[in-house]
Amino acid sequence: MEKVDLTLGEGRTIRKCLWLSYKMRKRGGGVKFLGQQMPVLDAEMPFNPFVNRHVSISSNYELTKTLLLLPLFVFRVSVFILLLVVGLALTKLALLGAREVLNAPLPFWRRKLLWPVRYLARCLLFFCGYHWIGVKGKPGRKRDAPVLVCNHVTFVDPVYIFYKHLPVIVTAEENLNYPFMGTIISAMQPITIRRESQESRNKAGVEIRKRAKSPEWKNSLMIFPEGTTTNGKAMVSFKSGAFSSSSPVQPMVVRYPHVHLDPSWVADGPSAYALLFRLMTQFHNYMEIEYLPVMRPSKQENPRSFAERVRAEMARALNVVVTEHTFDDVSMVDAARGASSKLDLLEFGRFERLYRVTPKEAKRFFRKFRALDVQRNGVASEEDLADYLDLPSCEAVSKVYELFDSKGCGYFSFRQYAAGLLFISRHERFREAAEAVFERLDRDGDGLLSSSDFSAGLSELVPGTSREHAKALWDRINAKQGRFVHRIELLTFLDRNPEYVAVFLFGAPRLLSNVKAETTILEPSSTDQKNFTGFTTDASPGPSV
Repeated sequence: MEKVDLTLGEGRTIRKCLWLSYKMRKRGGGVKFLGQQMPVLDAEMPFNPFVNRHVSISSNYELTKTLLLLPLFVFRVSVFILLLVVGLALTKLALLGAREVLNAPLPFWRRKLLWPVRYLARCLLFFCGYHWIGVKGKPGRKRDAPVLVCNHVTFVDPVYIFYKHLPVIVTAEENLNYPFMGTIISAMQPITIRRESQESRNKAGVEIRKRAKSPEWKNSLMIFPEGTTTNGKAMVSFKSGAFSSSSPVQPMVVRYPHVHLDPSWVADGPSAYALLFRLMTQFHNYMEIEYLPVMRPSKQENPRSFAERVRAEMARALNVVVTEHTFDDVSMVDAARGASSKLDLLEFGRFERLYRVTPKEAKRFFRKFRALDVQRNGVASEEDLADYLDLPSCEAVSKVYELFDSKGCGYFSFRQYAAGLLFISRHERFREAAEAVFERLDRDGDGLLSSSDFSAGLSELVPGTSREHAKALWDRINAKQGRFVHRIELLTFLDRNPEYVAVFLFGAPRLLSNVKAETTILEPSSTDQKNFTGFTTDASPGPSV
């Protein structure tokens, strides 16, 4: 395998990676596992919708402007805090003595008491630099469009929506705990969701349908169907709950044209306080709102297909692409930041559809990849893989490495690694292969493995394995430190580490009958087609993920 620079970002040797990938495609080569071709994935996504890289004061102009506007910042933040306190007091007054705030509609007189708070919200935006806000189109009435949906970029979006609509919203349960804002959010009588609970999401879906159709709830239902904030450069996956009521929906889109300051509040970006400081040290900030025509589901559409149609219309209005990132990608970014690691996004919605992967499983893969990524630069080499597996650098390990590095770049990312593990473990003959590994290692057929059995069997499965390698791998498998390893223990280990099954099959191609696990030269033909949506084989042209 040809060595390349493993530096990420601008220093990455992209030309060399593309040349190696071109050579692989030209000769039609690629590794098959149990007769199936590994799909090709790019090491990185073309872009990241959860990153904000334009908040730092990076020019003399920005530095000078920030220093000059510090007195204005002090004034703005003082008024901002005063407005928050007044708004909080008025909200508490409106809710004084109210019961079942989250479950029953507020009476008319209580809603009237919240009107001054709405205009205070507009004042908050003014002192954040949003002096005027361009609006295109008109919002529909509740009877025409019970549900409003909007893209979500930053904390500014809900403040404007509160001012303009005073809607019922759907929000994460933890948002009610924010000081000041938590009380104001409660006044909007939100439908709360615990993200990690399927039961909570199901209950929210029932409540959405109830409030969208009930005449007792006078205000529209406002939902951010992406379920998280993005940098506004893509429309990520929609949650279908917003569309489960089969009611008409009015999409609205928000834009933040900018040159020096990207206001997006995203996982890989500045804190809310840092963003607020930057917003208040700008002369003026720009915000545009556009209301799109009301959309109605057809009789043939289910909530998912209706959501996709609405998303496509909103993406067209924003002139951005659609992706299958989800909130689970955001969770992975948070985990990586906590571990001081670089992480390439999975585009979780696509992986979930193709492989039925769960967030728990993806986080386990990330922990494994962290152990591989010794340089903490977000990629791993063939040598890193061999060291991690406690196996010698050999042909079997090289072929497994080529499964991960399907484009021949000389390294693989977390995204490629996770796809490779899922490709192996989801194969219809994976369980059969794992059982065959145990049978080969269990030389006396008693259903137990001793360290001597394991060492002898491993040298047959992976020729060139030393005693040191065998002992290190035995210690990993024999976590209980017993004299023997039971069949179920080995199978559990292989389930959690499916790459070993691939190594053993490449090292001993006849482990399974009628299966060839060696490198196969593929001839391009008319039957070369996409294996999966968004993936392509090495031998067939087309867009790769």
